[in-house]
Amino acid sequence: MQTLPIDGLFYIGLGTIFIVTALLGFGIKQLTKQGMTGFFVLLATSLGLFFWLLLWFQEATRASFMGTIPWVFNSFLGTVLYLIFIGISYLILSRERRHT
Repeated sequence: MQTLPIDGLFYIGLGTIFIVTALLGFGIKQLTKQGMTGFFVLLATSLGLFFWLLLWFQEATRASFMGTIPWVFNSFLGTVLYLIFIGISYLILSRERRHT
């Protein structure tokens, strides 16, 4: 049975966080008709899950004896991807729908 490496699981978890929190944020936007409310819900839940994922990744890499440089690289890349996700989500959720 082939298993995924720890960093592969980290990026799968990151993608799962993106999908789940985006659906939650857009769902809240549809319910409340306020984009910023949806964004703040998305931000709060994704931030909590992202910090939990980083803690899990730190413990998992310690248990598998991954080196320091791969851990720092993956953590940095994950943080950059997370910030890009937050920026794109803000731009999408904060725009107002124009009625013509």
